[in-house]
Amino acid sequence: MTAAAHEVATDPADLPDDHWTGVPAFGLLDPADRARVPAGAVDAFPMTAQQIAMAAQLVLGSARRRKGAADVPPYHNVAMSRMSVPEVDTAVFAACAEALVDRHEMFRSVLDLDTFSRPMQVVLARAPEPVLTVHDLRGREAAEQEAELVRFAAAENAKTLSLTAAPLTRFTLHVLSDRDIAFTITEPHAVADGWSTHLNLVEFFDTYVAALGTGRAAAPPPSARLRHHSAQQDAMLKSTMDNEWWRDRLRPWTEATAPVPAATGPAWHTTLAITGAECAALEELARTSGTGLKAVLLTVHLTAVRDLPGAAGTLTGVTVNTRLAVEDGVDARGMFLNVVPLPWTGAVPEPAAVRAGLLAATTRGRVPLAHLVRTLGPAAAPQSLFVFNSFHSIAGAARRLGVDTFEEVADWSRTDFPFEASFNRSEEAAGRIDLQLYSDGRFAGEPDAVRAYRAAVRAVAGLGDD
Repeated sequence: MTAAAHEVATDPADLPDDHWTGVPAFGLLDPADRARVPAGAVDAFPMTAQQIAMAAQLVLGSARRRKGAADVPPYHNVAMSRMSVPEVDTAVFAACAEALVDRHEMFRSVLDLDTFSRPMQVVLARAPEPVLTVHDLRGREAAEQEAELVRFAAAENAKTLSLTAAPLTRFTLHVLSDRDIAFTITEPHAVADGWSTHLNLVEFFDTYVAALGTGRAAAPPPSARLRHHSAQQDAMLKSTMDNEWWRDRLRPWTEATAPVPAATGPAWHTTLAITGAECAALEELARTSGTGLKAVLLTVHLTAVRDLPGAAGTLTGVTVNTRLAVEDGVDARGMFLNVVPLPWTGAVPEPAAVRAGLLAATTRGRVPLAHLVRTLGPAAAPQSLFVFNSFHSIAGAARRLGVDTFEEVADWSRTDFPFEASFNRSEEAAGRIDLQLYSDGRFAGEPDAVRAYRAAVRAVAGLGDD
């Protein structure tokens, strides 16, 4: 199937997902772009609109920092986990890292915004540099080790990443003792979503424990190809059906008078723990109402936003997964996230109504937010972001493998949106939901936001006031 052949008269939304798996390597390139592909590449395809927006954010932020701007945080993810393993074998760690590189295209990809007629993701046969760097801190005092980890994290968070230097996702292993390690992942947002990151880490340590004693890291067959997702997204942009649906639903915002920007305060980031009776009541509501926990937590978010000064009526965005429903699709690693606006006009949120609105928006969720903003105007961009993460955690994998973990994870990632509420649950840690709140200072102050979310949790859970 060639680039021309994959274009069909049927609306892309009506095509089965496996339609796109017929696109061959380089099948989305015209002859001129095909001639520009570098030696050593095994595939190339257009970046999705989500990737382009994220890559542009990284590049523009880097340019501003080079010009002396002090208020622009680096736009990439840095997350450090500390754990204990049965034993530390750095050679096996390196072999497991390379097995990931062999299996998953995201580790061998670069993002090229300049060379081709449109931004491209280029997949190399091999990554030119190792994906894993090892720092052996054994023999140092605990305080010295801690200072080195703090220094390293600050340096990773401040560095400028190149989108054309593979591997874009990099691992750093700090060996603290014969069993204790700190493991850090650094990656630009445009190359991987949170599901991919968690799968990579769990697969890494699954493979490591299995390889101990043999020194060999078995690599499973390759996962789903990223070009299939690119083909579907490319065709979706040519569709009019979904775009018209969004145009109609977003009129209350796109045709309204632009709000006066809120006063800018300091950026802040905090985490609230939802535990005990609060967590149990929310999970019970999700079960008895039949709406699911995501809809219940989204109800908490919408309830809190209604009570934040200056926030009522603002447009909320919800993250959705755009992976293709094909064989190995759930295991595909890369950037498969989109943010869809949730057309909620201010009625008192109830889980059933929230779930209906969420399902309606999700069915149209493959239209990239960047495309909606470009075609419908900046008012289509949400001012707050709701995220629900329910992943199998490193801690869960560790317990399954007989590995001890401190469950201490430091994550320095940042959002594009003025305000974010991220509800995070580990599949292996019952009775707890961590709510991370982030604001760039335009949307809400920390005390007001904390009060609003604490009250919303209790109200939706039916627990009344404190």
